Amino acid sequence: MIALTLALLASSPEVIFEAEAPIRSAVVASENVLFFGSEDCRFYAVDGSGGQELWSITTDDAVECRPVVTGERIVFNAANTLYVLDAKSGEEIARVELPASGGSRVSDDDWAWNDSSVAVDDEGDVWLAALNGDIFEVSDDVVRRHPARNRGNVACGVEYLPDGRLLWVDHAGDLVSLDAKSMRETFRTPVGDRIFAPMCVTGDRVYLAGRNCRMSCVDARTGEVLWTSFSKDPTTWFSGGSLVVGDVLWACTSDEFSMLLLDRESGEFRDLLPIRTNGYTQPVQWKECVIAVATDVYTLHEPERRRADVTIFDARTRSELHHWQIADGVVSSPAVSGDALYFGSESGRLYRLELPR
Repeated sequence: MIALTLALLASSPEVIFEAEAPIRSAVVASENVLFFGSEDCRFYAVDGSGGQELWSITTDDAVECRPVVTGERIVFNAANTLYVLDAKSGEEIARVELPASGGSRVSDDDWAWNDSSVAVDDEGDVWLAALNGDIFEVSDDVVRRHPARNRGNVACGVEYLPDGRLLWVDHAGDLVSLDAKSMRETFRTPVGDRIFAPMCVTGDRVYLAGRNCRMSCVDARTGEVLWTSFSKDPTTWFSGGSLVVGDVLWACTSDEFSMLLLDRESGEFRDLLPIRTNGYTQPVQWKECVIAVATDVYTLHEPERRRADVTIFDARTRSELHHWQIADGVVSSPAVSGDALYFGSESGRLYRLELPR
């Protein structure tokens, strides 16, 4: 433990690349190439070692989603446009214009974003749920549109399951299961909450975290709600996403400034670990550790007051191994590549944190 702590103390987050606008999309790593988008309608591929820009393209809107790498392609959406690019060159393979009310990437009440909703199946085909409930399937450069048929607005992502079904949460808070071949619903489960964070799918369990301080576990096969658990603080909500490590579900909270740990099978409370600021990004696992990148979301528009916190926990003992604070805002979910952590920031900086080997 002493050697690990000393190794952690020897490093700190460093800037390896600077965009000209905030980086709010998740950072995705593939073969040490980092993919991400920015608020000035740019999408980048950057070398993870030296920070050199490999290529970039101009998009129709800001990129705020989680890109997906599939084979030699990189897939992402910028508001209402889905892009499929060659990952090595950035050359456009396909582009799809998505339907949305009023030409906006948000729903009529400005609540549901049409971002973070791309999934890839076992064959490498891409699936995306548009804001109005339409499903798009992209195979190579062939695009198929499956009309909504009263499926309802999509509010939270889309996941592809090994048995050939799609999962997403609609604007009403229902978890919907759809057979990808027939486009028929196999179940619809009212969760009773507006889902704010990305869903976490592990085996035959789906974990859904919402704005009403509620975490729900649903059987992915039947749609049965297995348990519901609440945050200790009724004023907060689950915001950044969840991660299962062993028998524990790790979930980021917002105004509680903590990582809530629940038993993955029963939902029983295990622990509450401080992350110091708002947990608006997806936690990541590295070896036997869990890493959280949190930020003060109330100072994002005040550069002189911005703050972000990076915390590494030992997943076995739940103890904090180390913590860093940087004078920047971070709502960009991080990525681990090799022994380094990468994330973007409100200042347009791409950070790298060398992790202990």
